[in-house]
Amino acid sequence: MSKPLSMQAIRSNAASFVRDWRDEEGYERGQAQSFIRDLLGVFGITETRAAIYEMRAARSSTAGQGFIDALVPGLAVIEMKSAGRDLVAAEQQALDYLDSLNDAEMPRYVLTSDFKRFRLLELNTEAGPAIEFALEDLPATVDALAFFAGYGVRRFGSQAQEAASIKAAQLMADLWEQLEGSGYTDHEASIFMVRTLFALYADDSAVWERDLFLEFIETRTSADGSDLGAQLAVLYQAMARPVESRNRNLDELVMRFPYVNGGIFEETLSIPSFTEAMRETLIDCCAFNWADISPAIFGSLFQAVKDAKARRDLGEHYTTETNILKLIGPMFLDELRQRFTDGHHDAARLRALRRDMADMRFLDPAAGCGNFLVVYTVRCANSSSMSCFGSRSSARAAPR
Repeated sequence: MSKPLSMQAIRSNAASFVRDWRDEEGYERGQAQSFIRDLLGVFGITETRAAIYEMRAARSSTAGQGFIDALVPGLAVIEMKSAGRDLVAAEQQALDYLDSLNDAEMPRYVLTSDFKRFRLLELNTEAGPAIEFALEDLPATVDALAFFAGYGVRRFGSQAQEAASIKAAQLMADLWEQLEGSGYTDHEASIFMVRTLFALYADDSAVWERDLFLEFIETRTSADGSDLGAQLAVLYQAMARPVESRNRNLDELVMRFPYVNGGIFEETLSIPSFTEAMRETLIDCCAFNWADISPAIFGSLFQAVKDAKARRDLGEHYTTETNILKLIGPMFLDELRQRFTDGHHDAARLRALRRDMADMRFLDPAAGCGNFLVVYTVRCANSSSMSCFGSRSSARAAPR
């Protein structure tokens, strides 16, 4: 079974890639696709279906037609030029194509290269300027491109992440409404949706091979959706068992999915009925980049998916992480951060801080899915590398 590559393996692959390409002349017309395929292979993206090559697109500045060299939907657009060409101009050309893409295809990164150099731009208003590096420096700079393997830097509380979380919940709401309309019980629909959400997130977050769940749906289910429920039932049942304990006659694609412990796939459900439209909705969900969502926000949004009225107001009922931080900062977090900063070289002061944090309890009496509490945990852990929850009984209440 293939697994997401470790950073050590990626760096080793990058070194081999440099050796293979350092002496090539680098012609846009004849070598661009080979170069891109080999580059994606560095990060474990070996199937040609993971990227769309020579995709026709309109240029927004001229209304003329052109071709995107490569698109990894929802993640990156790649534009190649011959050796020595201007990468800034190539970047502008790539940006010129973006208006032709739909929401699911819209990339987070623009990568340009002339075979000898790379330029990477993150399409995020909170990201810094584009970075450039030489082909020879790829092994040392490979972390910057590790998003191809499912790795990423989280910006908790960013507006982009909040917007992505709302979009993700809207996609799940579409699927929920269609599942609900088929007569599936509320309990079974809830479990099925949680399992599907896990699979969608795992597809983009290096839990298993990138787009493995999408590949399963596209290649192992009928276009009319008639067998989708049955096939997903087989897949979810298989993931509840260690690979070595599964039926040896299972489809080899199913065997590529790892064992998922924790009980999420253990309960036996009746098989849901799908239609062609429902299958297309699920494929649309797969096209979204689930690695961009905020766990602190998405929990409450996912809860709202189950309520018809809340679905209509999706994105308006939750407290953003930015606003949560306005409360918990002066309440306790700023003080903890300062104590950690002041004492980070003093073991005794750090032990005292850890003891005090273990005495802290937090109560959110109006919690929905508890995203206030999730933010408490994440922020405390990030600021001091320690848990903010302990077993003692001191309590503080956070108003909502």
